[in-house]
Amino acid sequence: MKFFNKKPYLIAEIGVNHNGSLPLALKSIEQAAKSGADAVKFQMFNTEEFMSDKKINYKYKTKKGFKSENMFKMFKRLEFSDKWLKKILYTCKKHKVDFLSSVADIKTADLVNRLKVKAIKLSSEDLINYPLVEYVASLRRKTILSTGMADENEIKRAIGYFKKFKTPFILLHCVSVYPTPDEETNLLRMVSLSKKFKTQVGFSDHTIGIQASIAAVILGAAVIEKHFTLSKNLVGPDHQLSMDPKEFKSLHDNVKKAQIILGNKSILPSKTEKKTKKIFRRSVTALKNIKKGEKYSKYNICLKRPANGLHPKYLNFLLGKKAKINIKINSKIQKKHFI
Repeated sequence: MKFFNKKPYLIAEIGVNHNGSLPLALKSIEQAAKSGADAVKFQMFNTEEFMSDKKINYKYKTKKGFKSENMFKMFKRLEFSDKWLKKILYTCKKHKVDFLSSVADIKTADLVNRLKVKAIKLSSEDLINYPLVEYVASLRRKTILSTGMADENEIKRAIGYFKKFKTPFILLHCVSVYPTPDEETNLLRMVSLSKKFKTQVGFSDHTIGIQASIAAVILGAAVIEKHFTLSKNLVGPDHQLSMDPKEFKSLHDNVKKAQIILGNKSILPSKTEKKTKKIFRRSVTALKNIKKGEKYSKYNICLKRPANGLHPKYLNFLLGKKAKINIKINSKIQKKHFI
């Protein structure tokens, strides 16, 4: 079953890069669409619902160096407001991109489900939030499951809920390190997920650059998700590891090119090859003048370009057969030329 009609489905994760500003969120949608995204994804959460310790500090990289701030206050500042939805959805429709969001609790899951989105997203940290996983699965809406930090048994248990409710899902290989170094990217894990759980897979890419995403497409990723920002000069936890519009456009163009290069699985010559093979290939040819009634032998027929005579597979078949007419040297042998 195809999870999305288009492959690979390219998600620009705006996430929390709206910085708590609706105008910034709307502008991000517009630019993501212009950069080739099929969907934009936000993050819906209630900070009080998932944080118990309000004293934890979080350190992240900015354009000017590192910044440390209280994590609880940071997430409160970055919450997605329900009041934005009407304008967010209108802007997505206007720019022809799908609206997606991760959900972190049952309330937001219900909200997103009522919007009749193409899919609900469960982030890596919530793959083991089993009450939420089960509830989302019970909604029977397509679900994208990120698998960062998860081992095989944890993934198996989460999938169990979706099988229970017969809810379609796709697994995203993800490494929850921001940014992810090359040596920890481990894209072959994505291949293993597909084989082990017999499902479509994708890649939530936290590396810097486009190489990992292109490699994922080559390995069969049906979905590519990449963080998106209007500018890396903005201050926030994800801007530095995100792609700006120019970089995302490059990702889109190269993903499209990779898909074209991959082609299909048919074991046939290409359209252009079919035209050129007559020039490049050999066919059965008269090695010298052959008289009518003379037997074909290795001394009077051979294989030469172009391929407008009999296919080389007929060479041995012709040996010992008699020429039906006189044939000049370098003439192509046809089926009408032997008895």
